[in-house]
Amino acid sequence: MTDIQPDDDLTHVEVPDLPVPARRPRRRFRGLLIGVGVVVVVALLLGGAGVVWAKRQIDPPGHRGALINVVIPDGASTSKIASILAADHVIHSASVFRFYLKLKGGGPFQAGAYRFPTNDNYNDVIAILNNGPQVALDRITIPEGFTLHQIAARVGKLPGLSAAKFLAAAQSGVVRSRLEPPGSNNLEGLLQADTYFVQPDEDEVSILRRMVEAFDQTTADAGVDSAAAGLGVTPYQVVIVASMVEREAKLEADRGPIASVIYNRLRKGIPLGIDATLLYGLNKSTLTETDLRTPNPYNTRLIKGLPPTPIASPGRPSLDAAVSPPQTNYLYYVLTDPSGKHSFTDNYADFLQLEAEARKKGLL
Repeated sequence: MTDIQPDDDLTHVEVPDLPVPARRPRRRFRGLLIGVGVVVVVALLLGGAGVVWAKRQIDPPGHRGALINVVIPDGASTSKIASILAADHVIHSASVFRFYLKLKGGGPFQAGAYRFPTNDNYNDVIAILNNGPQVALDRITIPEGFTLHQIAARVGKLPGLSAAKFLAAAQSGVVRSRLEPPGSNNLEGLLQADTYFVQPDEDEVSILRRMVEAFDQTTADAGVDSAAAGLGVTPYQVVIVASMVEREAKLEADRGPIASVIYNRLRKGIPLGIDATLLYGLNKSTLTETDLRTPNPYNTRLIKGLPPTPIASPGRPSLDAAVSPPQTNYLYYVLTDPSGKHSFTDNYADFLQLEAEARKKGLL
């Protein structure tokens, strides 16, 4: 028997190397590969479905529908035309039509009235647009700054339509603007100045409704509602300010400063002193000294604050000026150049001097 000592070599026994088994792929990696494969398959399926869907938009199944009249307004972009055609169910997708137009080419297209079948093939639609308007429509242009009476007179020149009926409809409440104050049936200043194509079956009320709806959209786009509270007025009163800017400004650069004068005077409680309001109230083109002293709701020399209604239909530039006037201290403006340019000041003595110079030039 051999004695084993604690320091013996048993603690250093060498173990021979054993073969290492091959590693298996990790489960996470295998899952990732499967996931990628699924995504690729789904993408291919969706891509194929997307192509089929697009083809069905370009050449829709089923029979063509009834012929309808579609009016393309002046200045309409191809994007706008696509939206109009989709709204009238001539096509099913405005976005696909716009993309198809880029691929095939087409436009610009003429404004006017066209006849399309609903559920139509895009190639046929483009061919119709390329051929130009097909329906003879009456065309009416309403300039910016027109009053309700002036608009009615222009509508009354169209065959079969009456200025009196249009005016009566505009004062009856049968058509209302979203901006119209409660209890008011006066649409003065709330009609869109624009060019309209009038279809043979349209009457005075339908034309009026189109004009009011167009102006409602314009004022919404201009931000009238959101701006009103910050300006200390109502949305309707923003339109009143814009109408005064429309009648007073001769040059684009003066619209903002004129709007600032109006708001500055309102805040200080100073009468606006804008003779365009009294001209409207008296339905005159010139004023006498007696007129200036005559009590009238639209005499802003005698009555503080805004007149009770707009005095004309303002265009978008005047609305923009009334919505976002520049920050000034101006309280006065005077026509000082035959070009229509006004000069502005916050000093009454300077105003009197500018006025005297304008009179010497024969501008006042």
